[in-house]
Amino acid sequence: MTFENLIESMEVSAKKKIDEITKKAHQETNEIRRAAEEKAGSFKTEYLTEAQKSGETERNKLIYQAKAKSKMRVIKEKEQVIKSAFIEAKKRLEGFRNDRNYEERFKKMLLEAVDALEAEKVVLHIDKRDESLCKQVLNELHENSEYVTDLTSLGGLEVSTKDGKIVVFNTIESRLANAEELLRREIFATLYGG
Repeated sequence: MTFENLIESMEVSAKKKIDEITKKAHQETNEIRRAAEEKAGSFKTEYLTEAQKSGETERNKLIYQAKAKSKMRVIKEKEQVIKSAFIEAKKRLEGFRNDRNYEERFKKMLLEAVDALEAEKVVLHIDKRDESLCKQVLNELHENSEYVTDLTSLGGLEVSTKDGKIVVFNTIESRLANAEELLRREIFATLYGG
C-alpha cells in the first residue's frame, strides 16, 4: 500500500466516520427536537388547562359576588319596605283607641292575656287613658283583677302574675312587633330556603 492509498483509505474511513457522526448527530438532534416539542406541547396544554381553570375560578367568583350583592340589595330593599310599612302601620294605629270598636277589642285583648296566663291572681297593666274602660270591662266580666296604670301604649294591655315573674304582652305595639318578626322570618325563609 502506498502512501497515497493509505491517505485515501484514511480519508474514506474518516468520511465514513464523519457521516456516521453526522447521521447520529442528526438523529440525536431530531430526538431532542421531538422531545422538546412534546414537552412544549405538554407545557402548553398544562398552561392552557391551568389558565382555563383559573379563568373559570375567577368567573365563578365574580358570579358569586354578583349574586351576593344582588341578594344583599334585595334584602336591603325588603328591609326598607318592611320598615316603611310598619312605620305607616304604627301611624295609622295611633288612633286605634278612638275607633268605635276599641271597647270590644280591649275586652278581647284582656281575655286573651288573662287566659294565656292561667293564673288565679293577675295584675293588669294599662294605660291611664284606658282606666274607665278597664273598670267597665272588669265589671261586665265579673272579674276582680287588680290593675295599675303604669303603661303607655297605643292600646291594649299587659297582664302579669301577682309576683311579676310572667308577663303577657298584648298591646298594639307588641302585636305589631310580633307581626314584624313573623314577616321577617317569612322573608328570610323565602330568601334562604329555611
